[in-house]
Amino acid sequence: MKLFDYLHHYDYGHEWYLNIGCTKFVNLFQFNMDWSYYAGRPILLINVLGESFCGFTLTVGKFTFSVDFLAYYQRDLDWYR
Repeated sequence: MKLFDYLHHYDYGHEWYLNIGCTKFVNLFQFNMDWSYYAGRPILLINVLGESFCGFTLTVGKFTFSVDFLAYYQRDLDWYR
């Protein structure tokens, strides 16, 4: 188990990932911020028992912020490296 994992990725904008409490099958917290080249519509998505126990995603213009708690569909940050 890793305490945290961090990554900055550049692909059609900047993406920052932070995983806290990483195990092989689940992350305790999973944060994602994205500043994209392309603007999206303002949207708030609330996730319960989807890809994680609970979480939300907020998109305003080119900025996206996402938080997941007990994410069992976790991002493989090694794929981005």
